[in-house]
Amino acid sequence: MAFDQAFSDDPLEKAHWTLADDADPTPALELIAATDDPAHREHAVAILGAAGAQRLDQLREVAAQQAYRPERWLLLGAALSAAAWATREDNHTGPLATDRLVQEQKILVAEARTALRQAAALSREDPVPWSELAGAVVCAPLHRTEAADAFKRACVLQPDLYAAHTRHLTGLTRRWYGNQDKVIAFARTRSAERPDGHPLHALVALAHIEGYVDGMLRGNVVGRFWRAWRYFADTKVRRETDAAADRLVAGYGDFATHPWTMSAHQAFAALYHQAGEPERLRTHLELGGDRPAIWPWRYFGDPEEQFRRAHL
Repeated sequence: MAFDQAFSDDPLEKAHWTLADDADPTPALELIAATDDPAHREHAVAILGAAGAQRLDQLREVAAQQAYRPERWLLLGAALSAAAWATREDNHTGPLATDRLVQEQKILVAEARTALRQAAALSREDPVPWSELAGAVVCAPLHRTEAADAFKRACVLQPDLYAAHTRHLTGLTRRWYGNQDKVIAFARTRSAERPDGHPLHALVALAHIEGYVDGMLRGNVVGRFWRAWRYFADTKVRRETDAAADRLVAGYGDFATHPWTMSAHQAFAALYHQAGEPERLRTHLELGGDRPAIWPWRYFGDPEEQFRRAHL
């Protein structure tokens, strides 16, 4: 499994690799429990959940040993969610394997739902279990509004969580039975009132990347090529993305230490790399850190390779 590397946080780095490589969840659990700021907590849980996807049996045991500790259920739920999404990414090996992997994914999502709801019940003021749940259930919801309901619960507790918003945006796309109009409207609405520099301005970039990718997945080769070439040549799209990018850059100093700032700049970097705009690309690469995020680079190939090519 590829890990998101768009951060600079030594304790988080140590906790991540201690869990992933040494199978020791103690630093991860201690870090989650000690992190009060919702944005940093959401970011830490997202990073550590991906590492924990390889240690599910151990995290199940740890949660059961001290079932009154919300951070244990939160890490387990995030790890199960990451494992479910990784299963989906592997779901391309034929009809019989596909059916098996779909069922495996549903089982992981069901267990993640239980763990995250337990974390939420034990820590009622924490929005992060709801943020994680909003992303976990997109691919296997109990009912049509489950993901949206979890997103709303997260926003009631903390209205500007980055991952909660980006996960919800994904759930609005056509491949999850939404459409591009919903994606764009959501990105515009949720970014409009944010101050300059806030990472949620990246919703505009992510929304248009979704539109670009959607165009490449429909029709024949000629149609896909035409839509891809035309998408970022649209003057309305460029004005909107450039305006959002300018606002993200303008307030960089105020949000330089925000845990999702690097990811936000890399969203614009990925967009401008695809659009063939080297000057704007360079600005966001400079502000986006030295290591790649997973999303949205993964839409275009191996994230590390795409990140490297963008720097050429």
